[in-house]
Amino acid sequence: MTTLRRVIPGATLSAVLLLTGAAPALAGPAADGGASTQAVSGVTKAQKLSKLSTLTGNSSGSQTKWFTALGQHRQHKPAITQYKFNWSTNYCNSSPEKIWGGYDFSFACYRHDFGYRNYKTIAGKATWKRSHKLRIDQAFLGDMNRACGQKFWADPLTPPVRKKAKAACLKTAKKYYQAVRAAG
Repeated sequence: MTTLRRVIPGATLSAVLLLTGAAPALAGPAADGGASTQAVSGVTKAQKLSKLSTLTGNSSGSQTKWFTALGQHRQHKPAITQYKFNWSTNYCNSSPEKIWGGYDFSFACYRHDFGYRNYKTIAGKATWKRSHKLRIDQAFLGDMNRACGQKFWADPLTPPVRKKAKAACLKTAKKYYQAVRAAG
């Protein structure tokens, strides 16, 4: 929990905890009425690609699904572990994740890494670049823009300063997006 508090801003932490706590209830009961602990074996490539598509789209709904899946992964839930996704990340490489004004791109970078690593492995590098890279990069920009739109409870900045901080955040998001479009 302490690690989460350092990495996730307050409002986002609440959402992640709510989502990860609700995830087992959303999955539904097992056929025997109890919680299923056995992972489904033999997930096909098509099933993996379909699941990846729902977790890497450019929408707040897809971002929420990814946060739910991350919580399930951290809890070793078969609903997500059966896909054997690569959850490793280096966040934003050498670029700062924390932006002036309290904005944080950590999870935007994490989800971007998740999309790149898994599509490259499952679809192959050529297919990833041709069919998925642009969409994942656009989702990255969307995630960063949503981070820049965050409202802070007990905001220490005055409204004019917050407006400048938000503009700087959006400008930084655009630069990060342009960098991944160019280099990837």
